[in-house]
Amino acid sequence: MKLSRLALLALLALLLAPFNSLYAQTPTVDVARTGIDKEVIYFVMPDRYRNGDSSNDNFPGFDPTHTAFFHGGDLKGLTGNCVDDDGLARLKKLGFTAIWLTPLVVQQPPTDGGAGYHGYWGVDFLDVDPHLGTKEDLLALSSCAEKLGLKLILDVVTNHTGDIVWYNNREAYIPDKYKNIKNPSWLNEISNYHNYGDMNSCWSPGACVRDGDFFGLDDLATEKPEVYNGLAEVYGDWIEKYGFVGFRVDTARHLDNEFFKNWSPQINQIAGESGMANFTIFGEVWEPSPIALMPYIRVNKMQSALDFPFQRVAVDYAASSSNAGILKNLFAYDDYYTSATSSASNLVTFLGNHDMGRANFLIERVKINPPGQLLSRVKLANTLLYLSRGIPTVYYGDEVGILGSGNGRDQLARQDLFPTKVEIWKQEARVTGRPVGDADSFTDTFSNPIAKHLMALSELRRAHPALANEQMQIRYAKGPVFAFSKRALNEKREYLVALNNGAKARTVTISTATSGKWRDLIDGKSFMSKSGELTLKLDGLSSRILRAESDINLRGIKLGKLTLKEDFLSGFYNLSLKVESKDLAIAEFFIRTKGVSKWSTLGVDLNQPFKVFIDPYQYSGPVEVKAIV
Repeated sequence: MKLSRLALLALLALLLAPFNSLYAQTPTVDVARTGIDKEVIYFVMPDRYRNGDSSNDNFPGFDPTHTAFFHGGDLKGLTGNCVDDDGLARLKKLGFTAIWLTPLVVQQPPTDGGAGYHGYWGVDFLDVDPHLGTKEDLLALSSCAEKLGLKLILDVVTNHTGDIVWYNNREAYIPDKYKNIKNPSWLNEISNYHNYGDMNSCWSPGACVRDGDFFGLDDLATEKPEVYNGLAEVYGDWIEKYGFVGFRVDTARHLDNEFFKNWSPQINQIAGESGMANFTIFGEVWEPSPIALMPYIRVNKMQSALDFPFQRVAVDYAASSSNAGILKNLFAYDDYYTSATSSASNLVTFLGNHDMGRANFLIERVKINPPGQLLSRVKLANTLLYLSRGIPTVYYGDEVGILGSGNGRDQLARQDLFPTKVEIWKQEARVTGRPVGDADSFTDTFSNPIAKHLMALSELRRAHPALANEQMQIRYAKGPVFAFSKRALNEKREYLVALNNGAKARTVTISTATSGKWRDLIDGKSFMSKSGELTLKLDGLSSRILRAESDINLRGIKLGKLTLKEDFLSGFYNLSLKVESKDLAIAEFFIRTKGVSKWSTLGVDLNQPFKVFIDPYQYSGPVEVKAIV
């Protein structure tokens, strides 16, 4: 990372700053949290969920026998009767608290190769695609969600529109028949696009990953005020009218680096004026490395992101293609996300999706385990998903054991839950039973062992808030066994989650902050921790979820040094505090410009080892730092 002279001077000042005020007390600033940080999300593609209105089926692009076209699912089907059918009431019963819908905007005209059933080829951003229903249908869905206590999250596309711009050699133009197809009208101005051709072969003088057309879709010039202001107005309208509490931003990796700084404040203002003080924006950045993902949050100021690094490691662990040490390494990177406004706890975690394939398929395809282990491994993966840090998200259909076939990706991961007319989907094996054939996927939902497991996990999170997205401290990570403590920040009771991805039973001894009696929340079995050492046996491919019978009672803390050094992976500076303690301690870091009396928080770290990473470009003079435990 090449530094300017100004930044370099700031870093030297940091290195020479006195490390003062190192002492133990309760941090005074809350951890940065989004408005959905305690939710369990169900990610659904309305076209494939349930058909509630056959009158909207026969618009162009409808072919229920082909995986690339509309199949008939719609907003009425997803809404249901709002009482006891397979619509939103089913999702509420399954334990979900938020619903993330793929984009609902009007799609480009279908081609011979397919239609925009998925929602990512928008042309009219002010209306609902007629295949899915009407604005009135969306209002009804919003009303039902509010009645059931479900939050709605909308998938939005800001990087591109549908493919309307054509090229004659390198000259971009819009065919006459499409001159006014987009809405609002500024989207029909060709100057609001980059017009450099496809991302993989573009002729931009800059980076094709940002300026090129994403698989041929028209790449918006999101650095232009007319574009980012227009997109704020467009999507602000969906907040005001339909009550969405959050946006998932598609293809965020391909936006210009300043986009979220320009767009998000406008969205947050509109949301605040609509009564949503803590609106949530998380982006899709398909990066499996935390070091690659971190700058989008810390530098580009995207509020949060889909946790692709977690997805890869969690699936590998569940499939036994990696061990607990890899999980430990993943969570060790969490401090890179910590700042006054961000935290790893805000990352949206998942196991599979509509692009890479279903979680069940990704675990099964490893093929190093006997088929009879698949259900147990799927359960193990979901236990990790629901009970570790982050905001868990389940892709529709995973709850009933849909696998997939072929390569399992994209179109082959977007099955119908209503009776399908796609022959390969009728014949696909499932985790927990025979192929669905001509039946629907709703009838046996609540007897399905995966669905029952998800319901049990949701109930545990509801009954024991510490097991939701709260403080997490890794306690053990050796071989197949991974264990971590949990604690709600407003409570003094410790919980312990232990998982074994091996086929054989393991007996392990785990350090805890609580001596005394512990109880398993699933089978009621009791365990004893002596001097903060708890021994328990884990059956193969199993987990235990324990709660201490008394408050935390091993609270000693030994403070060490506060140190600062350059982090060569990120280009930031690593401010670390050495602490020895079994307790579930918390550390908060502060900084101030030399000569200024007021301290500013650098962030709160909820687990050891305690550290934050300082962006050198944020400070232009000598600074002082301190930490509180």
